Amino acid sequence: MDLRKYHGKGYTGLVNLGNTCFLNSCMQVLNHTYELNELLDSKYCKRNIRQNLIDSVLLNEWNELRNIMWTNNGIISPNKFVYNVQELAKKKDRELFTGWAQNDISEFLLFLIESMHNSISRGIILKIRGTRKNKTDDLAIQCYTMLKDIYEKDYSEIMDMFYGIYVSQLLSLDGKKTHALKPEHFFILDLPIPENRGERTLYGCLDAFVIPEILEGENAWMNEKTGLKEDIQKKIVFWNLPNILIITFKRFSADGKRKIQSCIDFPLENLDMSRYITGYNSKKYVYDLFGICNHTGGVLGGHYTSFVKNSQNEWIHYNDTNVEIIKDMQSLITPMAYCLFYRKKNSLV
Repeated sequence: MDLRKYHGKGYTGLVNLGNTCFLNSCMQVLNHTYELNELLDSKYCKRNIRQNLIDSVLLNEWNELRNIMWTNNGIISPNKFVYNVQELAKKKDRELFTGWAQNDISEFLLFLIESMHNSISRGIILKIRGTRKNKTDDLAIQCYTMLKDIYEKDYSEIMDMFYGIYVSQLLSLDGKKTHALKPEHFFILDLPIPENRGERTLYGCLDAFVIPEILEGENAWMNEKTGLKEDIQKKIVFWNLPNILIITFKRFSADGKRKIQSCIDFPLENLDMSRYITGYNSKKYVYDLFGICNHTGGVLGGHYTSFVKNSQNEWIHYNDTNVEIIKDMQSLITPMAYCLFYRKKNSLV
């Protein structure tokens, strides 16, 4: 992919129209997701937008706003885009985005990406070929069957770009017997933050996410075949990961009363996910960071900004209308980091 057309551009600030900083920070990162830009700018995509769907209005408005953001370095007021977000949210009964309240960036990101996907989705024919030779092949067939059921009705290239597959497993306590497993599509990895300060790294958060959960006693699993309860372990493994891996930290407590302000260390380059992959070619899942959405404040309110790596390997701080180049790479890792955007290594080649 030739990124030279992006050089010297993209230093564009966005006006906060009233608690819209969560949209602004999200849009700045998506605007530098070059794979998505190339897809949306392709002749195939433009030709196949489903203009009869309400989602397409928002996609068309995003394309127009994106074009302006790459044309001039300055300040833009995204009034039309925000208006169309609110209108689409009303039609879809998504009350979160119908007004001017502060919202969670991960929820808006899902709303926007789903809208883009709906605008260009269609059914495709997916055939599963090959001979089962081992347990990995057995799991592959279940994962591909799950995808087949989805893709034959509702596929777009956005799913390959942003969605991965993890598998929920119910295993015997010794791990030797599999009672059940279920492949699931995921868009964002929402990771717990370990209580132990020494484990507050991205890898520590990932380890906490995949650690087996023991179901025993009153919470024991009911074996429908035997009619008896059994102590088991519930475990999550990843079959594959997308080219764009989005990770959030669970900084807000389940009751909504507390925010975890801890600083979590994360790699700017070479995030190696291979040890978490149970599918084929696990070594290919190595990632570089290109976007960070930050949240300052507490559970009752706050402010979103973003750090974004551009095509010239500069890190830019976007704070609504304020745009500045970051000189100190260590300043990227802060207690404010809430949402991380990783790109699979060499995927832009």
